[in-house]
Amino acid sequence: MSYFGSRIACSVAAALIGLLVTHAVHAADPDPLSPVDTSSPQGTLQGFVATVDQVYTEMAEILREYEASKRLYLTTAERRRQFEALSLVPKAIKVLDLSDVPPVLRDTVGPERALQLKEVLDRIGLPSSESIPDAGKMAHAASKRWRLPGTEIDVALVEGGSRSGEWLVSADTVARLPEFYERVKRLPYKPGPAAELIEVYRRMSSNSDATIHDAFVSSPVGLERIVPIRWMLAFPTWAKARVAGVQLWQWLGLLIGFVACAGFVYGVHRLGRILAERRPERAGPKWQALLTPLAVILVSAFPVPLLCAIFRIGGMARVVITLIQTGALYAAAAWLSMIVANLLAEAFVASEHLKQHSLDSQLVRLGMRFVGIGIAAGFLIQGSYELGFPTYSVIAGLGVGGLAVALAARDSLANLLGSMLIMMEKPFRVGHNVKVSGGEGTVEDVGFRSTRIRTSDNSLVSIPNNSIVNATIENLSLRSMRRQRFLVQVTYDTPRDKIEELVAAITRLLAEDPMANKDNIYVRFNDFGESSLNILVLFYLETTGYSEELEKREKILLSIMKIAEQLNIEFAFPTRTLVIEATSETRSERLHAPVLGRVLP
Repeated sequence: MSYFGSRIACSVAAALIGLLVTHAVHAADPDPLSPVDTSSPQGTLQGFVATVDQVYTEMAEILREYEASKRLYLTTAERRRQFEALSLVPKAIKVLDLSDVPPVLRDTVGPERALQLKEVLDRIGLPSSESIPDAGKMAHAASKRWRLPGTEIDVALVEGGSRSGEWLVSADTVARLPEFYERVKRLPYKPGPAAELIEVYRRMSSNSDATIHDAFVSSPVGLERIVPIRWMLAFPTWAKARVAGVQLWQWLGLLIGFVACAGFVYGVHRLGRILAERRPERAGPKWQALLTPLAVILVSAFPVPLLCAIFRIGGMARVVITLIQTGALYAAAAWLSMIVANLLAEAFVASEHLKQHSLDSQLVRLGMRFVGIGIAAGFLIQGSYELGFPTYSVIAGLGVGGLAVALAARDSLANLLGSMLIMMEKPFRVGHNVKVSGGEGTVEDVGFRSTRIRTSDNSLVSIPNNSIVNATIENLSLRSMRRQRFLVQVTYDTPRDKIEELVAAITRLLAEDPMANKDNIYVRFNDFGESSLNILVLFYLETTGYSEELEKREKILLSIMKIAEQLNIEFAFPTRTLVIEATSETRSERLHAPVLGRVLP
């Protein structure tokens, strides 16, 4: 993609009259293995000038033939010659050190900087060949940098990377080329191919102040097959007015294209919303959520760059648009990766028929979410590299920032870690009855921050997962048997033989019950209470359901009441004996007063 864009954007001379077409980059290079000599400052500068002059010469000839023919469009032969000339353009850009230019901007900045450098050299000229050091002279020079006399244009030796050992126009000079061009653009061209080319262009466009760079940024290559070159050069003055370095008619075309792209994204977004509203509540993963980020990726990757290429948007406007487009592309890719991870998790949960809020389904979601975050982070790091941020610095910054976030949100991270431990160890599941931190209830949901428990009084309690991990948990639902213990209290006037009969009857009742565990039945006369004789009943019901336990316990208690009734045994209730001492004067009155209980003199 970058090579394709570079070859199109680098068509420096041809762009000045709109003679280029978007597929011109496929032209045959007459000598494709012969790069510009960058072994010395002399070879770099002279090779650059010679290469671009060769393109200028051919384009000037094509332009003259087109002007004289009165035709609207180029002939096949003219297009072929144009393609052959354009194959030299990437070689010219190779003399620039673009290492400080963000990768995503090199296809835009490279051609413009090469054209600006040629504009400067076409006005000030190069010194004689003898005054520019060759490889032999620079081999013995102490400095690894040579400055063009009378200018601030430096040619420096690259000492690292894939182009180590080459003499290139320095990165500092490349960054300042727009400034240098603004200083010299009012100066006349020196005799040569550039002067011949701009003369033809000025004659056809009726613009005596035009420069090759001006023509470059205002000659849309993609419209040449639709709008004849003559018509584009004859646009009215108001349409050629520049705003932020771009002609007004180009802005209008670009705006129409952007509105169409925005409408497409909005339409896809609305379609996703409509599909989501019509979707049944539990119909599997929400795949329509993919539509919006896919639309943003599609628009960012194709229509926006294509519009900029068609309308030849250059300068700072193209830089800003490219930065926004690249940022949107990678941000949408990160967004899409997060959505895809969540959808895959939901699809797996649905395919395995897992409960929506079970620990297994939550663990699947958490794992896929981490995968999505990792992929999204990779897209963001790559995007930062494309935008010119140093990747290692970004990673280091993420590490430092992550540490700061971890310190600031340690409680939240502790709860997240707690949820992971709960999901892996599974001390309970959704629907289990548990006792945690002195409270008892049914687990309704295990989230990434807290666990929600429904208590017996129907309150919903949220407990941080970190607290649950550090607490003692009693899972009542995992008991194979439920312990039953209670006292049967009878009155003190119950005879001994009746008590023995009652104990034996209750023992038989439990031994014959199918739900009572036969190995753990204890029925004994256990204690002399304050107002009753106490019979201890201890046994286990083989059930795990709380409602079933209550139902069976009720039946056993009712059966014990029936046995007591058959044996004419009364259950005791708390009573008290009140002793009152009275004086001789009030004894007779007190003796006849109504008193609850037994009165002793």
